[in-house]
Amino acid sequence: MRIPLMLTVLFALACGDDNKPTAPNPEPEPDPAAKLIGTWKYTGNDFYTKVASNLRAHLLGQGLTASQVDMVISDMLGDPNETFSLTLNFRTDGTVIVDNEQTDRYQVSGSQITITSANVESFTVNYEVTDSTLTLRYPVAPLLATVGLEAEDEEEAELLRVMLKDIEFMTMYFSR
Repeated sequence: MRIPLMLTVLFALACGDDNKPTAPNPEPEPDPAAKLIGTWKYTGNDFYTKVASNLRAHLLGQGLTASQVDMVISDMLGDPNETFSLTLNFRTDGTVIVDNEQTDRYQVSGSQITITSANVESFTVNYEVTDSTLTLRYPVAPLLATVGLEAEDEEEAELLRVMLKDIEFMTMYFSR
């Protein structure tokens, strides 16, 4: 009697209840680069005013007149009222075309994009995408760490340090 009862219990356990809900299949994580794909046009930045202000204070401290400072800033940074144009086209094949000319490679990891140019120089920026806006945030610290290594002279390197003083990130904005 014991054996038939054990077989019945084992059979019942093995069959289980077919009406039990099954665990839902987890949705695969969306590709972080999917929202990035497409053409983005530059619309502005948050650092021009601070860079110009830092440069202005430095040059005035060096004894230049206000009109001389204005000319130097215009020569170095351009006229803020002129339209700056930059277009980025992120493609599904892992390339980004800059201004319809230069093709670089990109790789997305979390909230960062690493862009590698044809001459194998790379840089990483933080990014955020909404439906119509791409925000790129470039940390200044790595740039400042290399200043002087690539500058032709120490004065040039110091001027770059002055201009980027108290700027943690350089943020650029793009729209579709």
